[in-house]
Amino acid sequence: KGRMLYMQFITIKGDTAVLAVNGNYITTRVKAIKAEFNTARQNGCTKLLVDFQHTTLLDSTGISQLCDFRQLVQPGNFSARNAHGRVLTVLQDSMLDSWLTDRG
Repeated sequence: KGRMLYMQFITIKGDTAVLAVNGNYITTRVKAIKAEFNTARQNGCTKLLVDFQHTTLLDSTGISQLCDFRQLVQPGNFSARNAHGRVLTVLQDSMLDSWLTDRG
């Protein structure tokens, strides 16, 4: 249970995959992120936490991917935090800021 597996975008912590994208979470990155997410699931992750701390941009492809991931892990096992700036605005505009566990 204490095993840690580090990838570029996802860190496995127990049964939780922590997704943290530095910079832009955009179309050109979704394929690599999906591969890592699949690896995390194969390693027993049933939950997904998206940490937007260092994410500066989130495009529609990234949002679509997060929606897919949320369905795969079940909405109750999906959460997000640390959204700010343009990322927070995009989530609010998309009515997805309810994902955030650290709102106001």
